[in-house]
Amino acid sequence: MADMLYRHFPAENLKAIKEYGCCAFVLMWCLGIEPDDDAEAIMTVDSLIQSKALKEDCTVKWAEAVRQLTGREMRAVDFVDIKHIFHIKKRCPVRYDYNGKSHWVGVEDGKVAFNPLKHSVCVERGKPATMRIIHIKGIDE
Repeated sequence: MADMLYRHFPAENLKAIKEYGCCAFVLMWCLGIEPDDDAEAIMTVDSLIQSKALKEDCTVKWAEAVRQLTGREMRAVDFVDIKHIFHIKKRCPVRYDYNGKSHWVGVEDGKVAFNPLKHSVCVERGKPATMRIIHIKGIDE
């Protein structure tokens, strides 16, 4: 599988997706986009990089990424510092920090409901640090 991906994607994009793509995968989940397999998810994130909706290091450009993934306009994104997740009800990207590293997961109903990694030390040993509340025009106004 890895050989197939390297033949079809720029190597620098695959490296960035592997190391820093967690927020992009979580954004897709938060928007209800759940690809059938890892290859489809990687292809989606690669297309976001190629269209400049993500920076080359996979930093999410929120408005552009939401527009490309849903066809809808984003009204706003709130950057909120947090210490706990129990109050989060709707799907939301949350960054966990541990020992100078970070990892994004999807939180819903007060718990981690989506993790793009099978195992994350940041989630296991770290603490939630920040969340993004995404407001899309026509949906949550």
